[in-house]
Amino acid sequence: MKTVKLAAIFVLFLITIMGCNTNDNSFYNEEYLNIPNLTQIQTQPSYAVGDYLYINSTINRLQSESGQNTLLDLRKSTGNATSFDFTYLIEKQIDANNWALVDASPANIILSTGGFTYETGNFYNANAIFNPISDKYEFRVGIKLTSAGNYRLSFGYNSSSTDSVEYRSNSVGNNLFMNINSTISNLDSVGYYNFTVN
Repeated sequence: MKTVKLAAIFVLFLITIMGCNTNDNSFYNEEYLNIPNLTQIQTQPSYAVGDYLYINSTINRLQSESGQNTLLDLRKSTGNATSFDFTYLIEKQIDANNWALVDASPANIILSTGGFTYETGNFYNANAIFNPISDKYEFRVGIKLTSAGNYRLSFGYNSSSTDSVEYRSNSVGNNLFMNINSTISNLDSVGYYNFTVN
């Protein structure tokens, strides 16, 4: 009888192990989309000290999906996520091998739409916030270029992507986290937009 009980426990154990979900994305409720051109670098032919470099981002609530006849509702899919976040950096060249993050404290930014956090010495955290009037997630901020020199802009702090912006929804609770990979123009082969301030 004891052997039958041990055998039954062993069989239940095997069934439990075999039924485990090893797909981390479904366990953590993650989904991924590719939507090009959600972010724009507002470039100009030349920059002078005191100019602002603007980054714009607009994400329509309704998005088409490859192979689907109906539009994907980002608000509904994410449990009404209030925003999508992404990170970027604007750096000034100090010498041949060193770059320093441009100061984006409140005195040096113009925030038109969305949210913005300056993570001192590391990166900028941008929030494309949902606007119910336009039915879009929106972000636009300008960072002041306070001195002459060579500059570069890149997206994704600690990211290996060289041609895209990586967004993540600010979902809460058990709601779906939507990750959007959005290709962007104006970047060189290693992921930088390079420019000079005169």
